[in-house]
Amino acid sequence: MNTFTLPAQNWIIPIIHQCQVSRYLWLSLDNTGEGLTLGVIPFERGRGAISIPNLFDRTARGSEDVNRIWSTDRSNMAVAIATKRSFATMEEDKVATGSRPVDEREPSANPDSSKSSRVDREDSTHLTDTQALFSGHSAEARQNSSEPSKSSPCTPAATLLPIDKHRNFKLHASIALIGLRGTGKSTLAVIASMACRRRVIEIDSLFEQATGFSTAKYRKQFGAANHNLRQDELLRSALHTYDTGAIIVCNGGSLERNGQLLMQEFAKTHPVVHVVRDLHSVHGYLEGVDLQRLKDMMAFSAPILRRCSNYEFYNLSETTSVAASDTPSDQPPPPAFLTLQKTQRTFLKFLSLIIPRKSSTSGSVGPSVPPLEPGYPLSDVATELRKYTYAVQVPLDELSVDKVDISRLEYGCDVFEIVVDPIRHGLAANIDVLSRAMSRVRRSTIVPIVCHVLPTSNVSENRASYLEYVQHGLRLAPEYATVDLSLNHETIAGILAAKGPTKMIGCLHTTKSWEDSFWVTHYEHAIHLGCAAVRFSRPSDSIDDDDSIQNFRSRISKREDQIPLVCFNTGQAGRRSQCFNRHLTPVLPERKDCHEDTSPTAWLTAREITKALYASFTFDPMQLYIIGASLEYTVSPAMHNAAYESCGMPHQFHRISTTSSLSSLRELIKNPNFGGSIVIQPYKVEVMSLADALSQHARAIGAVNTLIPVRHVKPDGSVPDSLELFHERCQAGPIRALYGDNTEWIGIRSCVRRGLSPANAVRASSTALIIGAGGMARAAVYALLQLGIRHILIFNRTYARAQHLVSHFSRFVSTPPSDHPPPVPPNLDFKATFHILPSRDTPWPDTLSPPTIILSCIPTDPIDGSPAAQFTLPPHWMTSPTGGVVMETAYKTLDTPLAQQVRDAPSRLWTYMDGLDFLPEQAFAQFELFTGRRAPRRVMREEVLRAWRDEQGNADGEMVGRLEAVAGREP
Repeated sequence: MNTFTLPAQNWIIPIIHQCQVSRYLWLSLDNTGEGLTLGVIPFERGRGAISIPNLFDRTARGSEDVNRIWSTDRSNMAVAIATKRSFATMEEDKVATGSRPVDEREPSANPDSSKSSRVDREDSTHLTDTQALFSGHSAEARQNSSEPSKSSPCTPAATLLPIDKHRNFKLHASIALIGLRGTGKSTLAVIASMACRRRVIEIDSLFEQATGFSTAKYRKQFGAANHNLRQDELLRSALHTYDTGAIIVCNGGSLERNGQLLMQEFAKTHPVVHVVRDLHSVHGYLEGVDLQRLKDMMAFSAPILRRCSNYEFYNLSETTSVAASDTPSDQPPPPAFLTLQKTQRTFLKFLSLIIPRKSSTSGSVGPSVPPLEPGYPLSDVATELRKYTYAVQVPLDELSVDKVDISRLEYGCDVFEIVVDPIRHGLAANIDVLSRAMSRVRRSTIVPIVCHVLPTSNVSENRASYLEYVQHGLRLAPEYATVDLSLNHETIAGILAAKGPTKMIGCLHTTKSWEDSFWVTHYEHAIHLGCAAVRFSRPSDSIDDDDSIQNFRSRISKREDQIPLVCFNTGQAGRRSQCFNRHLTPVLPERKDCHEDTSPTAWLTAREITKALYASFTFDPMQLYIIGASLEYTVSPAMHNAAYESCGMPHQFHRISTTSSLSSLRELIKNPNFGGSIVIQPYKVEVMSLADALSQHARAIGAVNTLIPVRHVKPDGSVPDSLELFHERCQAGPIRALYGDNTEWIGIRSCVRRGLSPANAVRASSTALIIGAGGMARAAVYALLQLGIRHILIFNRTYARAQHLVSHFSRFVSTPPSDHPPPVPPNLDFKATFHILPSRDTPWPDTLSPPTIILSCIPTDPIDGSPAAQFTLPPHWMTSPTGGVVMETAYKTLDTPLAQQVRDAPSRLWTYMDGLDFLPEQAFAQFELFTGRRAPRRVMREEVLRAWRDEQGNADGEMVGRLEAVAGREP
């Protein structure tokens, strides 16, 4: 066989054996000419259909290895032809006049384009169909085999490449989204653009603007060579011009040969996200494309797209039927655009993890993506630093089951750990499974995610599989990932260099005694490498081993340089050591009967450990209260008690109804087991005088609805910071001070965010209307400021109270940020404006957009005995063409005139939410303040609906439908 020089590109080479195509070779050569990736693609006959059951990667160095590989089968095969076509060459747009692919070889205006026509025609069955598939458009009908291919193509794994070491970027670095057509890149780009205030740059649109042709027409008119050259020029120009502040959308057609090198270079300094989606969703979007061919193309293109990217996002498909299940039965099905809400939340969470945070030198601190959970007490405290936290371990196999209820798996836990066994299945078969599982967990929970790849033996093949899984896990941007500390120093250092924002947990599990210096050595090694925590464990046959493990913990605790230590014995004899481990203890899901023998470290559930901690007097049962007027109808006690019971906490929640004074509260705080209190009207302002310290939110709003005890103060008598406050939760003792917070704004903000569709995402022109001017209205204004609303209008029966409200917040937003905590997200630099509507007849201001957020903060049970307000909105205040969200914060009466008005509105674009939606959202934050733990959100949402009764004490039959919808709600 004659030798030849391969260009810096990808090749598809059909191999002729006995006068027929037997298989294809896929070659990818880097620009140095030294690194060659060889893939073997078996050919399956079926009247032209091909399949790709597997793609095995090998690496050869230098021309001698290339010749040796080729010479191996020289006696049985011959290189028939080198098409010199990269996978991206196959991506074409559908011709405007029809769906016929451009490879039909019609005459071209550019004679250069005909040079390869004979070559391409020799394998037209493969190349033509593949070209149509990668473009995402249907080809003309062809005669295919009546029997579909029985192969099950796998997605090849990305090899460990230098590009993956680059995950540290400048603050405003542009983000590139790459992938096949139909994966949802453009939609995700719009979502990111609205949230991050960045422009969207579509490479295909730039091509059409620059040439006057679509990519397909241009290629047909001027030939492949000119098309590729133009694509390279435009991509290079776009990546340079829009280096910062943009979301760049790039289809595979732009990654033609040199385009791949350009994108790889771009990924060294920018986030480049490979967007993936399930086969059937892409197939449904493209319409008319043969399913098997699309499957083959997705498998074939994935490794090359992964070479060009440093992150990966699995875009879970959303359907209207799923969204409809999230709607109460008394409401019409939601409009189509509301089905994007879960996608929006999941993608923004992903972006918040990969986009650099603003530094204090820029004048503010915080993520460039607005936080999804701002104000929740635990959001600002690193999970690995909190005490007695749990990591629920769930095998990857279980998460691949469609019907698994992820939200129930993480009850009472602080992190969700995806456990990957690299030996059980090869990476090629599970790479998309891991990507999909990560997105499903991120969509279904609020807790951080740990990607834990089980350590393997020293066999090179097993270690290679382990490293590939770790590498791919980092591409998915989990909050935490584990690394095997038994690997050599260079390997671990390489993994940590590529971790980006992910925090690494160094893991070791051996039989060495806890007295052995081995453990201290590896602890110090983990600190030196930059691990955020370590997890040490060893098998135990006797509970006497607990003494030695406690001695080891004591030695570590005396060190000045410390990182959190996860340390326990495994096996039944090690259960007590697991109970008293202080950080990220591995636990089983509550239904542990389904998970036997799936975890080598976890033997107990979070609830079992929590009960053991209370039984051993590590924690104490607390007495908690709700104090205010007219508490006959409140469902807060039932909601909180259900939450405590589900987590294994023996707390009790009581109601104290009073209309006279807060004297009863003053008596309660003398009880050493006082755990905190909810304060409602009319005492939310008065109780501020009892608090020794207030949160920044309570100070801004001017009201307190949650009070917690402080049992340890600083030497100067001041209240400690959040971490120390959480460490003393659920421990009885004398009360030294009281800390006041306000969680109502959190509930309002959460409901508004969930009720707004992406079409109504907050922008500069967004406008909101608040009905009322009391304490709840103050919380509503603060919530809107946190959302980034610039224009807020107030309507109240008493004009003077509305004026007082506007004056308070006008002063607040105009005060220099150094004088108070920022009332708005730190990444949004704007000044809010306030307006008062004197009467219902007042026309909506011409200079402002119609409101897309309407919040009624009028109580349905006035404490002065006056009739409840029967408020409805003037029609000329509800003219938003895209609808919006209407919410009432009260819940004593649900069938209000306003609720009926929204349901009867001619436009189906309005979403209505009531006090039963609002109450648990703000109670989640109260649960965190009372216990120092994440709230069991689903339990609390369900209990609110079960416990509600109308004024006659009757349950509402419509609650059945709302209960069924809770499972489909976002966390």
